[in-house]
Amino acid sequence: MISTKNNNQAISIIEFSDLSWKQIDELPKEKTVFFLPISPMEEHGPHLPVGTDFLTAKDTAKDAIKELGKTHKDITCVLLPPVPLGFCKFNTDFPGSISVSSRVVREVVISFGSALAKHGFSMMMICTYHMALSHLKGIYQAMHHLRKKYGMKVCEPWSPVFHTDTIEKQEPKLGFDTKKEIHAGFRETSLMKYQYPYLVDPCYKELQSIYRNLSSPKMIGKTFKELGLKDGYVGSPARADADYGRWFYQLTVDTYVKAAIDLYENNELPDLPGKVKSMMKLLFWQ
Repeated sequence: MISTKNNNQAISIIEFSDLSWKQIDELPKEKTVFFLPISPMEEHGPHLPVGTDFLTAKDTAKDAIKELGKTHKDITCVLLPPVPLGFCKFNTDFPGSISVSSRVVREVVISFGSALAKHGFSMMMICTYHMALSHLKGIYQAMHHLRKKYGMKVCEPWSPVFHTDTIEKQEPKLGFDTKKEIHAGFRETSLMKYQYPYLVDPCYKELQSIYRNLSSPKMIGKTFKELGLKDGYVGSPARADADYGRWFYQLTVDTYVKAAIDLYENNELPDLPGKVKSMMKLLFWQ
């Protein structure tokens, strides 16, 4: 159990791995939301750690739980062990990228959810910062299974934000298109400058802006190096700004907080736009 001081109050995070089976059984079944951070180890350019997505998913989940501990004491939040895996086949030609199939992602999420559901729990939120569609396909297939078989309330709230114009509508005016900052560019470098500045290699300041439309049919199925992305990033990392990183990080935390409340209150849950879901359905299991 993690304890942190905030506004002179101790806010604790209940970690699943710290509990005995009896303590887990005693959690309030209809009031407990489980948070499952899941993102792969993958290269993020020459300047960011391979755990960029994993660290962000884990840390934002923890801070969302802290926020809920202050504002919604009726909700019991439990942090499941963060899972360092996902589909990232497109950049496995770089050391540090470890990819599993989207089927494996599906089975892992189902395994967590079904184990909880069989013992009377009904709410789980998946926290991922990895937005590859094959990765998300595994997660969304798992959520469909858990809802259909167990009636479980489960959601993944960040991809509906990422794959719409929600960020662009709310972010500070920057003078360039952040939608093009696809991988290890301005947004993620800003995040790491805010979260873990000591893990950001100073070489980011010298990296040129590189852009590719990775959703183009010509790009699908190719690795980053096959696309000429020899340094493993898409965007403009040299523009990175820690203040933007702080804003972007908090947007994620706020998104998780709202989703947890919506789960608890049986409100409408965030979902991917239809176009993105159609694209996912066209993907072969990889």
